[in-house]
Amino acid sequence: MKHCIHWAALALLVAGPLSAQTMTGVRPMVAPNINAIQIDYKQQYEKEREKNQQLRSENASLQSQLAEWTRKGGSLVHAYCETPTMSANSAGARNDCSVSGYTCEPVSGVCRTSARSSDECATGYLLDVDHCVPRPR
Repeated sequence: MKHCIHWAALALLVAGPLSAQTMTGVRPMVAPNINAIQIDYKQQYEKEREKNQQLRSENASLQSQLAEWTRKGGSLVHAYCETPTMSANSAGARNDCSVSGYTCEPVSGVCRTSARSSDECATGYLLDVDHCVPRPR
């Protein structure tokens, strides 16, 4: 440790005090003049207005695309069970499952075509092996 201190002291003696030569090219820091900053609010407004128009146009295009997809026969029409015996889709079409003796299948949203229990048959129908038949009178 003693040797380190001696070497550091020796290095300071050899280097000497900082001279003007070592400070050349260094300028003092100057604070920016914040009063010189000018903002063109009209240009900024027009830029934002143009961006807003572009977003509105893009939004209208996407709404049109969504409307096309969800129309009757469109690719994003989804079926769901409106009631236990009524299948419907997001385009507005409906199908009464009870006409064929079945209930609506809640996972797919369409009318069943086979059954595993009488609960899957519409009112007035019974399970016969794997399909629903009218109750005897």
